[in-house]
Amino acid sequence: MIQILPMRTRTLFSLSLLLLSGFTAFGQDSSDMVDKAPAPIEEALRARVAKFYDAFVTGKFKDAYLLTADDSQNAFLESSKYQYKGFEIIKIRYSDNFTKAVVVTAIKSDLRWQGAVTLSTLPLTSNWVVVDGQWYWHYVKPTMMPSPFSPTGFVPIPPETTDKKPAALPANVAQNAHANLAKVGLDKETVQLRSYETSQDVIHVRNDMPGPVALSLDKFEMAGLKITVGKTGLQAHEETTILFAWRPDDPGIQCSDCIKKMSGRRMITLRVQPTAQVFPINIDFQNISSPPPAPQPPPK
Repeated sequence: MIQILPMRTRTLFSLSLLLLSGFTAFGQDSSDMVDKAPAPIEEALRARVAKFYDAFVTGKFKDAYLLTADDSQNAFLESSKYQYKGFEIIKIRYSDNFTKAVVVTAIKSDLRWQGAVTLSTLPLTSNWVVVDGQWYWHYVKPTMMPSPFSPTGFVPIPPETTDKKPAALPANVAQNAHANLAKVGLDKETVQLRSYETSQDVIHVRNDMPGPVALSLDKFEMAGLKITVGKTGLQAHEETTILFAWRPDDPGIQCSDCIKKMSGRRMITLRVQPTAQVFPINIDFQNISSPPPAPQPPPK
């Protein structure tokens, strides 16, 4: 029996699975794998991978099916298929005398979450094998499944189900996927600066996901304000800071007396990839006549 999930639930499950597969694709013992192949072999593989994912961009999934190994065609037909907006091959590792390969591709796709649609880039791992001199997409039976409750992000599939694809998805899929996303967060959402004097405030960003994330701030220019991100890449269970430093005597400020009387709120956006999370950060400026800031509630 096939279980049909609501669109948001399927999207969350797919996101969780893609993230974890991308994080752990090369985390296992891979001493028998190599990163480089002879140029003709690599060119042939890249061309076949590109043709395969082009079919997902155009929505012509039959073209991708024709690039599927015979023993993997049923798995391909049973798998969920989403139309992508683009892709880029970011890593290849070879084994078995360059007849097998694991390819990590950065997929651009729409992420739907709580009514919002965001164009996101996610890592997707695929396996390839040479058959009769040509590269074909190859399905590898899973031995692990994603779980937000495991320190590694995965738990073993019970032995009795290893020889076939799991018949049903785990319970509370949406909650599990949301739990994964909640593992990246800020210690607060607002910083306080005093417009009339040099001041600074700090936000802490922590990644408790089982794999790395990348941080970026939307472009924000304001004379006198310097924003510094400690690290733009966080490994699993790593933390960094975002420092907001204000100098009312900055040479770029045209009217220093005016700026010292400034009050009000500005906003900058922190983006996290590959989770496609967006965190608005408020910058509150207080002048001498401003009322003291209200206590901030702890972030949810």
